[in-house]
Amino acid sequence: MRRGLFFIAVGVAVLAALFWAFAPAERPARPGVAAVSDTPRREAFELRDGKRVQGPAVIAMDQGGVLELQVTTDRDDELHVHGYDRTLPVAAGTPATLRLQLDRAGRFTIELHDTHQVLTTLEVAPA
Repeated sequence: MRRGLFFIAVGVAVLAALFWAFAPAERPARPGVAAVSDTPRREAFELRDGKRVQGPAVIAMDQGGVLELQVTTDRDDELHVHGYDRTLPVAAGTPATLRLQLDRAGRFTIELHDTHQVLTTLEVAPA
């Protein structure tokens, strides 16, 4: 009986030591996903003739991050972030910036309303 308890205690101690030795210090980064930071991630978009000529097709970030979208277009329009229900008027030739606190996880379309041009897709991973 004592011998069995000894082996169980040694086994638990070995498992605990292995867990401690191999546990990651922090959550590993996912490729292409910006980690949560106090510094906002800035993405610039330019549209000409209703088409995106600059800016990523997909923005992947973790929930809790901050995103700033800067949009320059040759037509007056309104930027809309679906799921967050945020809008921003954009005037032709004048850069406009929208700052988002990413407090919702999911996949959200960001578009210009009048031209129905999809600017990008925002993918927010749960924290």
